[in-house]
Amino acid sequence: MGIAIHYKGIMDDACQIDNFTNEMLDISKEMGWKYNLINDKEKQLKGIITSPHEKSEGMTFLFDPKGKLHSIVDLISDEIDEEFQGEAFEYAHIKTQFAPLDTHIAVIKLLKYIKSKYIGNLNVIDEGDYWDTMDKAVLKEKMDFLASKIDLIGDILNSGALDLKGSKTPGDIADKLEEVFKKLGFDKG
Repeated sequence: MGIAIHYKGIMDDACQIDNFTNEMLDISKEMGWKYNLINDKEKQLKGIITSPHEKSEGMTFLFDPKGKLHSIVDLISDEIDEEFQGEAFEYAHIKTQFAPLDTHIAVIKLLKYIKSKYIGNLNVIDEGDYWDTMDKAVLKEKMDFLASKIDLIGDILNSGALDLKGSKTPGDIADKLEEVFKKLGFDKG
């Protein structure tokens, strides 16, 4: 749970993968971001994973020889169950919810730069709406709203209001959590 940015695309010129990776390496060093260079010959994925903040996930830029951007899932998993395949796995993701607001903004600005220079068809879904609005106030409002809901869930779980006796499956727990939310008035659209 938390504000995330999802992105996918195919490099305009697959011959630029090394140049792209070197530029992202330079940016990571300049920004003080941790990074890992990837060259997995078996899976034919090459690129960089960079971490803009210790409280955000890493940004994955892994490319196949044709220049298609892949998510971290393609690197770490040999096989994805068919029921989990689909559009979500076509995107790389970075969650920025718990990092400072400026981290989310830096990621979006970097993605805009990448779109203008390397991946013209880059498709970005920004749950914070900064990609579309470039409005810091909108992003802050969304992040604050979700943070308050995460805190509320934590308070509910810590308060003992959620009686998990008899719960045997994740579905049972979800049902009981839903009951508590309805009692608190969260069932209204």
